[in-house]
Amino acid sequence: MSSINFENLNKIPEIINKLNTLESKVSGSKRWLNVNETAHYLGYSKDYIHKLKSSSFILGKHYHKKSGKLLFDKLELDNWVTFSSDTKDAIDIVNEVLKDLL
Repeated sequence: MSSINFENLNKIPEIINKLNTLESKVSGSKRWLNVNETAHYLGYSKDYIHKLKSSSFILGKHYHKKSGKLLFDKLELDNWVTFSSDTKDAIDIVNEVLKDLL
């Protein structure tokens, strides 16, 4: 680890400014996204988000309905993107469970 010398003291305001910028970006990150924000975040159209809501997303996990609005959980969307290639769609899972029960 290098020591701080007097020649670099003039860089302290720049470092503080960068830390403040990073802090505001981290604290300003939203967890709950509406349909438009979800479409933008995932890079899909709004129509495709509604299709995913019907076929792949699970109510109460990936999204919630509050006062007539759909709110998508950004953390669960990240998990879905990361792991969706290794898992089946929610409807396929439900259909298999129901088939086994009947």
